[in-house]
Amino acid sequence: MTQLAPQDAAVYNHVDMLCRILLDGRDTDGAFALVEERAAVGAMTPRHVHSRESETLMVLEGALEAWSEGRSTEVEAGSLIYLPPGRAHAFRVVSAAARYYNLITPSGFESFFRDSGVLLTQEFAGELPIPGPVPPEGIARLQAVLDPLGCTITGPPPFDS
Repeated sequence: MTQLAPQDAAVYNHVDMLCRILLDGRDTDGAFALVEERAAVGAMTPRHVHSRESETLMVLEGALEAWSEGRSTEVEAGSLIYLPPGRAHAFRVVSAAARYYNLITPSGFESFFRDSGVLLTQEFAGELPIPGPVPPEGIARLQAVLDPLGCTITGPPPFDS
């Protein structure tokens, strides 16, 4: 049994999204990981493909736009979207701010947030970073962390401004 204490979880700035790992694979015998994220409008991921993990985004507040293999859909508070492994996908915040869970199945990929994010001393409910594009050298650093995880950045975010 694992007791969840979100206020005790470390907070990271990961590509201008605040995140904290609520359940690590060590807590679930590798079955899954649960990451909570908050971000301001415009925060987004590059297009990428996971070789083994699925991501299920459960929107608690605000709205996201999810893209997968040429199709986009808006995911509002109270809704979720499943992004299977082996398919290119990306997402971005389209409301003023959003808060959502990222359920990663199986676990392992949660290490990406720790290994490529910046550990913060602020509370998770604190001020949101102002999103901006990830520079080319930043993409190279992200890909270096992603390589051992079997995840590949396949291009820039697929969204119209």
